[in-house]
Amino acid sequence: MSGQPVRIQKALADAAVASRRAAEVLVETGRVTVNGSPAVVGQRVDPTRDAIAVDGRPVTGRPHGVHLALHKPAGVTSTVSDRHAVRTVVELVPPALRRRAGRLYPVGRLDRESEGLILLTNDGPWVQRVSHPSHGVEREYAVGVGSALDGAQLRALTDGVPLEEGMAAARSVRAQTDVETRRLLALVGASPRFPRLQWYRVVLTQGWKRQVRRMLVSVGAPVVRLVRVRIGPVRLADLAPGEVRELSGAEREALAPRRARPREARPRMDETGTPRHRPLRVAIDGPGSSGKSSIGAGAARELGYRFFDTGILYRGLAWLADDAKVPASDPAALVALIPRLGIADAGEGRLARVEVDGQDVTGQLHDAAVDRIVSAVAQVPEVREALLPVQRAIADGAPDGVILAGRDIGTVVLPDADLKFWLEVSLEERARRRSQQRGHAAGSDAERQVMDELRRRDGIDSGREAAPLVMPGGAVRIRTDGLALPEAIARVVRHIRAAERAG
Repeated sequence: MSGQPVRIQKALADAAVASRRAAEVLVETGRVTVNGSPAVVGQRVDPTRDAIAVDGRPVTGRPHGVHLALHKPAGVTSTVSDRHAVRTVVELVPPALRRRAGRLYPVGRLDRESEGLILLTNDGPWVQRVSHPSHGVEREYAVGVGSALDGAQLRALTDGVPLEEGMAAARSVRAQTDVETRRLLALVGASPRFPRLQWYRVVLTQGWKRQVRRMLVSVGAPVVRLVRVRIGPVRLADLAPGEVRELSGAEREALAPRRARPREARPRMDETGTPRHRPLRVAIDGPGSSGKSSIGAGAARELGYRFFDTGILYRGLAWLADDAKVPASDPAALVALIPRLGIADAGEGRLARVEVDGQDVTGQLHDAAVDRIVSAVAQVPEVREALLPVQRAIADGAPDGVILAGRDIGTVVLPDADLKFWLEVSLEERARRRSQQRGHAAGSDAERQVMDELRRRDGIDSGREAAPLVMPGGAVRIRTDGLALPEAIARVVRHIRAAERAG
């Protein structure tokens, strides 16, 4: 069976012979033949049927895909070859891996002075998918500067600063926690010249040349040290400088999914083809198990928004308090635990993974031990006050629109939200849903215990002094009893789209 004809330079690149530009040179200098005759640039060939050779040696099919994560040290150049470079990233790859790949090239670049995670591959189609703007792959950097950034500088970085290519905006900027700093410096080593840097985490989806450095210079805070710690779901973790590992199949697919993103994740247009009004900040409130997380995440996925259920912050803190044996009666000790918490992307823009000291504890957040104390932890005024800027920073760090769900979003966290929703559902239905999630039989004692726990939690949430559970003024009320999840999501999406059009 014949394949799809392609240009000769693409066939050579797909076979890992050379880049397309280098393949053109090979063809122009007469080193390439097709079926025994000299090839010409632009000639179409069928790699499955035509005999292609370079310098008389047959060109076989595309080699098995190799996808690598590498920790680039400072001073190493992230190009395939550079006569001015002392060393390139490809030279750090073990010879056996290089032989298996045939030809490796970096996916994006890190400038010579920068350190951290870089990807290498021989898989051209995969690179195209990773690099396509529609995927909005996040890149996270640990950035060391000489002095702390002030509020105006932080806002400028997320609102956008003008560069030659246009407005450059970070998805989020936050101070790095002490735990993150200790882990990072244990991995990359402290700089003897700059031992007291202020460290920040900067997340980008744009990929312009030396973008982080240029943005920080524009706000008057030149970067002293820059370490890339994440590309999409792939993390630097404990990969030592100069070390290489192969990506897992799940990482490859998460970075470059073969299926297209939902249509609404692309820029939204009205009937005339004009871009709609700016994306919104949306608040969804309601009691426990009213569907806030499922409905909010579904709506965000259709709209291309970010989504965050703030309840996981309180559950994460409750889990940590239980693990550290810190009672809810000790507000100062609870607040001191907060820097150990981290929130990470779980895919499709959903911030739903909770880390403690860098370890994922998400799967333990609905344990019975957490259920027993989360209400007591969440009603501590000092805790709510300390977590407030964390929640607002997440909302402010989502320039493409954000949906926050919780029990005080529209009243306290985002009182100026562009659109607010209040979800109502009967206690019986909420108990049924939560019991179903936990595998309890309908009408069982376990389900009745869930109902009692929800009733108790409602009383605490409604009666607490700090941010009591109440319907925000002006909120759109949606009752979800008997309402299928797709229809509930569709109602929220319709309201948001209408609000976008109305401005």
